[in-house]
Amino acid sequence: MKAKHHILVTRELSHNQIKLCESLGLNVKIEPAIRIQNRQNWQPVQGIIDTNRKFVLAFTSQSGVRAYQEFLQMGGQPASPLKIYAVGHKTAAALSGLGLNPIIPDQQNGAGLAGKITGDFLSDQKLSGAAVLHFCGNRRRDEFRQFLEDSEITVRDVVVYETILEQMNLKNLTVDGILFYSPSAVQAFRDSGGFESEFNAELFAIGRTTGEELSIESGKHVHISPEPKTERFLEFVAQILNEVHTLNN
Repeated sequence: MKAKHHILVTRELSHNQIKLCESLGLNVKIEPAIRIQNRQNWQPVQGIIDTNRKFVLAFTSQSGVRAYQEFLQMGGQPASPLKIYAVGHKTAAALSGLGLNPIIPDQQNGAGLAGKITGDFLSDQKLSGAAVLHFCGNRRRDEFRQFLEDSEITVRDVVVYETILEQMNLKNLTVDGILFYSPSAVQAFRDSGGFESEFNAELFAIGRTTGEELSIESGKHVHISPEPKTERFLEFVAQILNEVHTLNN
């Protein structure tokens, strides 16, 4: 008989993802750690685009793409970027849905994207002097900007959404695993008192940067998903929890 594992997921899951959890023997409690709010005034975004006539666009989250879509729906008039870059296949798919053709780096994180952009700027003379317009949130990490600036590439952070930390209900939390999708989710969990009490749950992160933040805050070992995709993440969680269950019984 397959063991049942109780997990806490710090973001909403789709109906199909919840059905996948059931098939994997995962009993899910959902407690969202963050919510996203797009900016209200789009005029400064238009101003940045208008003053950077030679540029590429960079997206490091689906939230950035959704905000960019709202910018267009609100009457935004972007000039044609020389290239468009994205981290993650879902972020790229969201851009493709807008009729755009993004370039994806092999290394699926901000540093990998910055490395890809830097390589293209060095090899393509048409990109000489262009700026990188990064459509991002207010809680962006510094690696992407720092890498580009170290390579003497101009980067503008275009803040198009705000990540708001939620107060999470963590009372009487008894689970076998806790899943985190972003450094901001780790911060919300911390601010809600999640790391103040002892717990035996295995900790899981969707990617390296989230895993680093989680390791620092918890002081515990963190399991990092082999792919930044929810379905693969859930399969990985079930695999690890089954292994832990076997070792303990």
